[in-house]
Amino acid sequence: MDKKRIAKEIVAWLLALWLCYVFFRAGIDKFDDGSGWSRAFRGWGFSVWFRVLIGILEVIGALLLLLPRTVAYGTITIGVIMIGAAITQLLQHHPHPAAYTMLVLATVLFVLRRKEFWRPGGG
Repeated sequence: MDKKRIAKEIVAWLLALWLCYVFFRAGIDKFDDGSGWSRAFRGWGFSVWFRVLIGILEVIGALLLLLPRTVAYGTITIGVIMIGAAITQLLQHHPHPAAYTMLVLATVLFVLRRKEFWRPGGG
């Protein structure tokens, strides 16, 4: 393996681990009725079941990032959630750069790992 490929592999793993950590924690926090997420979802007009669903999807998406073979599914899951978050924030007139940043980082990881995902035979 050449140095460029090794560097790409290190970046992909660091990014995957960081996104996994962020989304796993955020997902778990969404199960707590007393969390800031609970207050935020109520303020946005979303029901409890929707907050819990987003939490479940974030945890699943985070775990899918841990295997190069499943990382595309995880990045797509996270990407869809972040698009929804960005739209919600825009509609509420409170845009926050975190949703856009996470969407960009998930997209970068998808691009870095696309060959593992598209490899014939599943990797």
